[in-house]
Amino acid sequence: MAENHRKSNLTYCGAFCGACGWRLAGTTKDDRYLTEKAKALEPKELEYWLSCPGCKVGEHRADCDFRICAKSKDLERCVDCQEFPCQRHEDFNSDGVPHHANSLASLKVLKEQGEDAWLDMQEKRWTCSCGAKQSWYLQKCVNCGKEANPVRKQP
Repeated sequence: MAENHRKSNLTYCGAFCGACGWRLAGTTKDDRYLTEKAKALEPKELEYWLSCPGCKVGEHRADCDFRICAKSKDLERCVDCQEFPCQRHEDFNSDGVPHHANSLASLKVLKEQGEDAWLDMQEKRWTCSCGAKQSWYLQKCVNCGKEANPVRKQP
């Protein structure tokens, strides 16, 4: 994987972009990565999400509160902020969206282990044994049909 593409999977919030169904569907041109809810979006909105290069690339997610805050402090990662974890992160981590639920822990691991180790760990977590990429909400691998390990809602 090209280093620039690999680094584009890093986020401010702690999510791993490499497991985003929209991003996977957009880069692979395979809509099996999309949830039914995503497939039901208006075509213009769906195209916006399918074209996402990652929140740190270009202006795609210029409206993201984490991005705005981090950039205003000249930070590459929220976890490097003196105020981390702030209320915004606490709320995000507990907002009921399954792939947000481990964001605080993920950012702490990122800080402790560094970007390369964190990316290695995430890539391993979100790759099927057959080599196909997995997304946060897939129940089965798009390649081999093996049961996937999607994020789950918090109890």
